[in-house]
Amino acid sequence: MRSSSSKFIDGRRERAIPDYMLSSLRLKERLNIRLDPGIELLGVLDMLDAGRKPAFVLPGHPYGRAIAKAFSSFKAHPAVKLNAAIAESDLEGSRRKDALMRRGAPPALVFDEALSANRGDDERSGALEPWLAALRDFARDSKFLDGFAERERLLEAELAELRARVAKADYIGALERYTGETYEGRYTLIASPLCQDGGVLNRVWTRDDGAGEIISLVKLEESRAGGMTFVDSDLDACVWHELAHGVLDLTANLYDHEQRDTPLDLGPKLSRNCRNWLHGLREHLVRAVMLRLIALDSGEKAAAKIYSEEGFSARPHLKAFIEHLKEYERSRKEYPSLSDFYPRLVAVFPKPASSPAVAPGAAPYTTAGQRAAALRRLDRLLIRSKDARLIARRAALAKIKPAC
Repeated sequence: MRSSSSKFIDGRRERAIPDYMLSSLRLKERLNIRLDPGIELLGVLDMLDAGRKPAFVLPGHPYGRAIAKAFSSFKAHPAVKLNAAIAESDLEGSRRKDALMRRGAPPALVFDEALSANRGDDERSGALEPWLAALRDFARDSKFLDGFAERERLLEAELAELRARVAKADYIGALERYTGETYEGRYTLIASPLCQDGGVLNRVWTRDDGAGEIISLVKLEESRAGGMTFVDSDLDACVWHELAHGVLDLTANLYDHEQRDTPLDLGPKLSRNCRNWLHGLREHLVRAVMLRLIALDSGEKAAAKIYSEEGFSARPHLKAFIEHLKEYERSRKEYPSLSDFYPRLVAVFPKPASSPAVAPGAAPYTTAGQRAAALRRLDRLLIRSKDARLIARRAALAKIKPAC
């Protein structure tokens, strides 16, 4: 594998970025922490709507005072009314945040075309355009970006605390050591001081060049000391859960993508949250990995606490996944990566009700970059595996010639 001379800081370690990870991301760091002006703009509009629950900002904090001073005079702006109406429609909070997470800064709010393979129904239908136009008008009329850097500076103490916690945890390094796989992408934690309660949102995408893109919104909460903090007790679980998706969804798709339409019955409570067999499998897999990382980092009691508080006992196969992961941990010479161990691990999950009607193909990799990332993982797996699904997938991907 060739490496460039570029460097990134990954927790405690510095290493060269492989050439294939540079492309459109131009990575400087794989784990970034920042405020996002688009998300802050949405928070301001929600805050100005008198009919909505106030955003969580500790009274008297300089950031809250700066927001009020800059935008209180815009309560009658048409964008506030339209945003309020949109919030009560089908385009509720998470979908609006989702749209802004795929876009650049206001007022332009340009869609990131490197995520074109992940363009959602809202983007394709044009349903967002009137709302986005109103946001652009508000950003221009209020000179929204003029004070953004200063507002971010007012949260520097809270952001520094979050950065220190992330650096100490070495999330990406720990996940890579555990799985034996490289996370080919970046993870952005967007500190979101104006999120409503329950406003935390996580997204895992694959960019058109094959690099991973994970974004988590982290809300501001009152700390035990009476101040404000972006670091809560769920941070470790959240980050490792999403990173596990970023690494292991590819492996699950390479083996079992054709099971995406196979139903999965885990009882009435869980079946609502598991769209199909493949989705249910992935959710069990990443939760089990997250719990093992918590146990190895903070102790079995900490993992048991999360298992209990999150209601994981309702997932009937999660304990079996965890026990098999312990076997994997003892057998790393035989299984250098969790992808190598995958067939043995998923054997504890209910078998699909039927075999897929089609043979493994090139889906869901719709761009040349995504196919290249899949081939890199396949080639490593096929060094040790003769699994017919992987061989068929490799052949299907190899048949697609790069566009001239």
